[in-house]
Amino acid sequence: MTATAGPASGSTAERGIALSFLGGLLLSFDVPLLKLSGADTWTIIYVRGTMLFIALFLFWLFTNRLRENKTRFINGKAGYMIAVLAGVANIMFVASISMTSVANVVFILAFNPMFAGLLGWFFLKERLGPATWIAIACSLSGVLLIVADGLQLGTWRGDLLALGVALIMATSLTIVRYSGTNQSLSAGAGHLMSAIVAAPLAVPGSLTAAGWGWMAINGFLVTPAATAFLMIGPRYVAAAVVAMFFLLETVLTPVWMWMIFSEMPSTLSLVGGAIVIASLAGHSLWRFKTKRDRTPVPQ
Repeated sequence: MTATAGPASGSTAERGIALSFLGGLLLSFDVPLLKLSGADTWTIIYVRGTMLFIALFLFWLFTNRLRENKTRFINGKAGYMIAVLAGVANIMFVASISMTSVANVVFILAFNPMFAGLLGWFFLKERLGPATWIAIACSLSGVLLIVADGLQLGTWRGDLLALGVALIMATSLTIVRYSGTNQSLSAGAGHLMSAIVAAPLAVPGSLTAAGWGWMAINGFLVTPAATAFLMIGPRYVAAAVVAMFFLLETVLTPVWMWMIFSEMPSTLSLVGGAIVIASLAGHSLWRFKTKRDRTPVPQ
């Protein structure tokens, strides 16, 4: 099994990194918005999944009207795989938040780059440079510091669910990388699947007006955009590189939780966050510089 996506040029690599950064940044607002809604697990899965599907489906209808070459909402076999994985991950992610601490969830999700690197190496025969592996190692060391003093607060069931989400995200990114196709909307069908599963247990009437507002911001704007950006990223750079930007959620989510809910991050969290940000920034700058140095100057 070999990858169909070739090495990225300087311009395409920069595009992939920029989209991945925006996706990771938006994703960091996911958990705080869910907490602000005040809804229970099944209601969140149902409402959030429905909203995500509607947002992505309407975007697909709108963009297809502007294109001569129409695209499919679920893009081929890879799209169906992405949809199923997204549906399962949506249920597991929301459930993990209710079963363990937010710090534990975002820490375990940081295994995403490691999983993506291993999957890309094993299935796609991609060779990641030493700089990428060093950046991943540094980022994970920073994440370890962030929650070093809080791991005992979670339960093993929630931690196991979060670990499963990290593996599913890495698998999805690897599938996108292998197929070389645009899968930015395929996840929408998966979110609809999870909403259908959650419907019998959901209680939408329990949401307040403010709760509906926070859910709308999350389901119609923030999460669909983050999902689309992160699913486009592997078309231009290796899945493990895209996966690194999921670590922005690990760093920034505790900051938003502190600003909104007065949950003050520990000193170790602040130090770890600085390490992760420095690792991501340093790796991105290194990639930009390397690509530019290899680009021939027009005579």
